[in-house]
Amino acid sequence: MRIGLFGGSFDPAHSGHLHVAETAMRRLGLDRVWWLVTPQNPLKPKSRPLFARMASAAAMTRGTRMVVTDLEGRLGLRYSADTIAALKRRWPGVHFVWIMGGDNMRGFVKWRRWRDIMRSVPIAVVAREKIASGALDSAAFAQFAHRRIPLERARTLPGAKAPAWTYISGHLDPNSSTAIRARD
Repeated sequence: MRIGLFGGSFDPAHSGHLHVAETAMRRLGLDRVWWLVTPQNPLKPKSRPLFARMASAAAMTRGTRMVVTDLEGRLGLRYSADTIAALKRRWPGVHFVWIMGGDNMRGFVKWRRWRDIMRSVPIAVVAREKIASGALDSAAFAQFAHRRIPLERARTLPGAKAPAWTYISGHLDPNSSTAIRARD
């Protein structure tokens, strides 16, 4: 089983999130994508209530091979590195891939134990916007540049030994939760 782990606040979930998940599913040949709705992203201001964000994500993924879960909160976890470790322990035979939008590349080094994440699970970075100069050279990904899998071999990522990552470019969806909240 090849499962993509797509963590986020999803405050609210929108077509850009769905685009990232669908693109990763298609390009990596994933069986499922789990949307891990975090109780509270430690790097962001207070989010809307979890139930509202779960409902938003569930509405966005209806009719897909995607599962929306609050597993992180139910397990009492706060950080992605801990969540990934717990999932790998619970399902040792599953090939997990961490999915992130390209807009997270520069800030990835601020994540708690980001190196542990890189070393524990392959990562698919899906373009969310036109990459500004140097984004692919973010500190985290520059350190692991030698472990990058070219786009044409992206389907091999789920079976790759971490650290491994790929950058998936293509059609872009400009929607963002920040812009949606600003309009509300």
